[in-house]
Order: sequence, then structure tokens, then C-alpha cells
Amino acid sequence: MVAPVYLLLGPEAGDKGQRIKDIRAELRQQIGGEPELHRFYPFETENGELFSALDNNSLFSDHRLVILSQAEDLSAALTAQLVEYIGHPSSTATLLIVSNETSVSSKLMSAVPKAQTEIFWEMFENRKADWVRTFFRKAGMMIGNNAVDLLLDLVENNTQELKNTCSQLIMFLQSDPQRQDGQVTEDDVDSYIYHSRQESVFSLFEHIARGELERSLATLHVLARSGQGEPVPLIAGLVWQFRRLMSIQMQRKEGTSFSEALAGASVLGQKSPIRRKKDQELYAKACDRYSLDDIRRIIALLSDYDIRTREMGSDMQQPLLEHCLYLIIEKKGIRTTIPVGASFSSLRIR
Repeated sequence: MVAPVYLLLGPEAGDKGQRIKDIRAELRQQIGGEPELHRFYPFETENGELFSALDNNSLFSDHRLVILSQAEDLSAALTAQLVEYIGHPSSTATLLIVSNETSVSSKLMSAVPKAQTEIFWEMFENRKADWVRTFFRKAGMMIGNNAVDLLLDLVENNTQELKNTCSQLIMFLQSDPQRQDGQVTEDDVDSYIYHSRQESVFSLFEHIARGELERSLATLHVLARSGQGEPVPLIAGLVWQFRRLMSIQMQRKEGTSFSEALAGASVLGQKSPIRRKKDQELYAKACDRYSLDDIRRIIALLSDYDIRTREMGSDMQQPLLEHCLYLIIEKKGIRTTIPVGASFSSLRIR
């Protein structure tokens, strides 16, 4: 039986995202249909929208799944309202309170039963290298220490993104008929990530950083045709890149030099320094184009479109992603209403 309230904490996005999907699947089985999904952020609840979604029965579904993200930013007033709600929750709604931090308000943590509170920790630094080696060994490959270090430097520190990238690298290497030794080197990783003609979330971010809408859309279409354009890992990869960019802009705002900000780049508290000259030039362009406020809007936008693409059928996911790219590049995260279903690839947007 699904509980009425869950508190899901911690920076490990992959496992936490899977837990949310599991709860949704359990609800689907429990109620015999799809729960109505609502997603909120603290700044969107000033007029009671969150509690309206929790308390008001729907004409379209027997149950509502309500996700409140960025719970670390809850005001004292909203926290008090949530504590009161948790004491007497609706029987036709499930509330997921989500945060990338490992703790939130003590009052809120005390209100949610321990059995319904989960913390998703990132993989320990001393475990990541072994995890990568084991993953490649199961595929019949041996990866060198320098290759492991480079891979970990390039990939977001959560199991979902790490698994996706390692799987794609293995497929990339196995597609070469001349490779028989099963050895994975630093040059192999570099070739795949930077010099391969195969598009990836990295190349998509490069176009976004430069403000190239048409190239971004073209890359999105290539990823879709190659089977690598699934919205969940794609959006997760972009969120990671923009969080990295945000850490640089935040340091610069505090007076840190650009070179020092690159060296101190991080994602959710985990160091992710930018060492390669090519990457440094790219992030310089991105910093010129996207302000700190722009980046914050874009991260919230990506999180919203993550939910929207999950809700839509596969035929609508591509237009939604195109719309999202348009809002990022042309509007810097400011939302505008554009009919969903229109293909931006057929538009000449300047």
C-alpha cells in the first residue's frame, strides 16, 4: 500500500528518480489506472495551488500524485502548512516532498514517518572507479586507470548518467570491427566524448551554450533517430551541465576570477573542475550568454519538462523537447505559450 506522504532526499538523481517511478507504478497498480500528476516548486505555491491539488478530487483520476521539488527552499509558513497537512493527509492523494539536500526543515522531517523518509546518497568517491571497472568487465572489457579518471571527470555523479554513458561507450567500441583486444584507453574515452561523430547530450549542450537553435534541434533529431533521445537521461544531462555552469556564475558573482571558477566548478557539492581548453572556451561562451538568473530559470524549466515528457505519449515527447530548447536558447528560460505539436524544425526562428 502506497503511503500518503514520502520525503525523498539526497543528490543521487538516478536512484531517486527510479524511486519516484516505482511509487507511481505502485499507485497505478493500487488504483487500477494512471494517477493524475502534479509538480510544484516552493515559489509556485503562494496562492495555495499545492493544497488545492492535494485536497480536491479530480474528475479524471481516482488518485493524485503530487511532487513538491526543491524542498530545501520552503518558507517557514509553507513548512507549517505541510506539517499540518501531513498530520491529516488526503486519502486520494500521495505527496512526494523532494530535495537534493540530505536534510530539510527539522519540523518537516519530524512530521514524515521514518519509514517514508529516504536519503539517496551519491556514490562514494572511492567506489566510483571500481563501479566503472566492474561495469566494463561484465561487458568483457578492461578499462585503464587514466580512462576511468577521464570518464568520471566528464560524467555526472549519479548512477543513472554513469550507466548510460558507460553503456553507450561500450556500444561505440564494440561497433568497431577492428577492436579485438577489449582494452579501453583514455584515447577511446576522449574519442567517444569529444571527437566521435555520434551526437550526445554533450554536443547538444555545446550548441545550447553558443545559442545555436537550429543546430540544437538537428542534434536532438539525430539523437532521436539513433535511439539516444530518451527525454529522461537527456534532460538529466542538460540539468547537470547547467548546474555546473551555475556554480561558475555563482563564484564569479562573489568575485572569483573566471579561471579560479573553472577550477572550482561543482555539481550539487561534488567537484567537477573544467580543465580542457576546449571546455573552458565553451563555458566562457555559455557564461557570456546565460546570466545566473537565466540559469536558475532554465534548471526549473528543465525539471518541469522532465515531468511533462513523462506524462505525454512518445509521439508528443519530441515536440515538447523542441519547445524546451526554444525556450532555453531564445527566451533564456522565460516561458511562452507555443502550441504543443508544432515542429520547430520547420520554423525559421532567428
